[in-house]
Amino acid sequence: MGHLFTLLILSMAIVSFGIKVNFVHNWRYCEYEWESQQQKEDAINSDTYNPYKCLFVEALKAEDGRIFITNTRVFGPGSPATLSIVTNKTGPGGPLLRPYPDWSWHNSNCTCDGIINVYYIYIRCNHIFVLDDGEIGETNKQICNPKLLIFDLKNDMLVKTIYIPLDIATNKTGSGLLVDVLVYVPNEKCTHFLDKMIIFMADTKGNGIVVYDSSRKHMCRVESDYMKPTDTTFHVEGENFTYAGGIFSMTIMYDGKYSTFNIMKLYYAPVSRKEIYKIKIKTLMECPNKEEANKQTKLVKKLSNQVVGLSSTCHYIFYTDTRTNSILGTNTYTKSPNNTVVLAQDDEKLQIISQTDISTYWGRLTGLSNRFQKYFQQTYNLSDINFRYFEMDLHEIFKKMD
Repeated sequence: MGHLFTLLILSMAIVSFGIKVNFVHNWRYCEYEWESQQQKEDAINSDTYNPYKCLFVEALKAEDGRIFITNTRVFGPGSPATLSIVTNKTGPGGPLLRPYPDWSWHNSNCTCDGIINVYYIYIRCNHIFVLDDGEIGETNKQICNPKLLIFDLKNDMLVKTIYIPLDIATNKTGSGLLVDVLVYVPNEKCTHFLDKMIIFMADTKGNGIVVYDSSRKHMCRVESDYMKPTDTTFHVEGENFTYAGGIFSMTIMYDGKYSTFNIMKLYYAPVSRKEIYKIKIKTLMECPNKEEANKQTKLVKKLSNQVVGLSSTCHYIFYTDTRTNSILGTNTYTKSPNNTVVLAQDDEKLQIISQTDISTYWGRLTGLSNRFQKYFQQTYNLSDINFRYFEMDLHEIFKKMD
């Protein structure tokens, strides 16, 4: 599949450009804006709040300036709120987090009407899409069925809930963990978009993508062998660990100068693999079986190391390198062998960039680094800065890449 293109990619040189990275917020550990001291003490005593288990995964900046943070409960109940916004108050651990929409959605009883566990979110048309996988702990104990909650950022009210049946959220063996969500709006128009949008949800454990077409209210699951982990050994700053994960990040791009539906492609990168792949959105909506999905999947890029964060805008695609602690960008229009550049590299501050995002409204590439290797192996120190939210100027990036 695409052997000639792969050889061309492998022969391309990578050029390094140091673009300023603005580290806006730093945290040693998660700390919340509690309703009372008693609430905090109760959370600590019940192990609902445990800084050693509170892992930052994503940071997204909305058009109103709010920065949303996800704190997954992958290591068990330790994050009292799995989705928050950054406040202007600061504690010993860093900027305080305020649960979103409020504390009532994150109660310790884990009722299924609330929010159980979130890895990634998505913001589109002034709405925030919250993918709740309903699982807690490393054994992925299913507390509630997975669901997608959609809030209007204008008033923070819930406007829609989409429930994902377990037989679609998981593979035939019952294995599954929905982590990432991506929303495609045809014609880029937000008018009545809730009835037109196409939603993609990545299952990193069961190796698949859930596709939901809101215009038809139809949902299906697509699997491919290219979504499976093949490179499970990670090396980060002298620490080695084994992690088997499927797709953790997705983005949408188009092949050609015009973003017509027929040429829109979904790009994805399994975290425990060293390739980026693409498949037509039109193909995904046809719900192909695994054999057909394999045929329709194309290799985009062969990489030296594993990728976590994947994002794009226009004909630029951005991704992270877990071993070199760097952010890279490729100009897909440029046929030069120098079409890939290192935009930023920092062995201290960019250890495991768990997410990148493009905010055209703010003109920024944003992201979060979380030193996942230390949390995974329990080698982190709460006295160190472990989590960093950063921004980079898109205009400067484009100048370097064109």
